[in-house]
Amino acid sequence: MEGRNVQIRNRILALLTIILLIFVFSGCQNSGQTLPGSSEISVSPSPSPESHMGAYLSVLQNKSKFYSSDTKEELDITQLNQAVSSDSSVTAEVKKFAVVDLDKDNVPEVILSLAVNNDDYFGFEVLRYQDGVVNGYTLWYRSFMELKEDGTFSFSGGASDYGFGTIKFTEDGYTIDKITYCESGADTSNNETISYYVNGESATQEEFQSAISKQDEKPGVTWYDFTDDSIKTLFSGSAS
Repeated sequence: MEGRNVQIRNRILALLTIILLIFVFSGCQNSGQTLPGSSEISVSPSPSPESHMGAYLSVLQNKSKFYSSDTKEELDITQLNQAVSSDSSVTAEVKKFAVVDLDKDNVPEVILSLAVNNDDYFGFEVLRYQDGVVNGYTLWYRSFMELKEDGTFSFSGGASDYGFGTIKFTEDGYTIDKITYCESGADTSNNETISYYVNGESATQEEFQSAISKQDEKPGVTWYDFTDDSIKTLFSGSAS
C-alpha cells in the first residue's frame, strides 16, 4: 500500500513539473525573452534609401535645413555664405554637385562645389546624413581636390606637402586620413628634407610617385549641374 502511495506522489510531482515548465516556456515567449542557454542574433538593418535620399532632396530643394558643423546652427541651402564666412557681404553659390560614399558606411554623401564671390575654386560643402539629420561640413579646395569614385581625394599644403587620402567624420567635424603623401622638413643644418609615405609607411620617392600616378588613373567622380532637373533625377526616384 505504501509503495502504491509513493508511485502516486511521484506521478503527481512529475505532472506538476511538466505544468511548471509549460508555464515558464509560455512566459518567456510572451515577454520576448529567451530561455537560459539559448542564443539571440541581433541584425542591424541596412540604411533605408528613402531616409537619406529623401532628406537630401528636402535640403537641396530648400524645404528643410541642415546642421552646419562650422557655425553650429541650422542653415538652409540659400545660407551657404554663412557656412564659409562670417562676413555678410560674402556670396556663395552651388555650381555643381556629386554623390559618393566618402566614409564607406553605405550611406552616400552629397558634395556641393561652391563658387564664393565668383571664385569657382573656393571649396565644397559636404552634406552627410546620420541619425535622421543632414550635417554640413565646409572643406577648402586645396584640402579636397580631384575627388575619385572610390571616395579618395587629393590634398596639398605646398610644393613638398601633398598627397591623397580619405575623410573621417567626427562629432566635432572631420579629419583627413592620409594614405600616400610627402612632407617637408629640415635637417640639423636647416636644409630642407622631404619624407615620402605610401599607404602610411615610409617609402622612396620613386615608390611615392608610382602610387600618385596610380591614384591619378582612378576614375573621377561624376559632377552634375546644380539644377532642379538634375536634383529630381538623382534623388526623387530613390526618395519616392
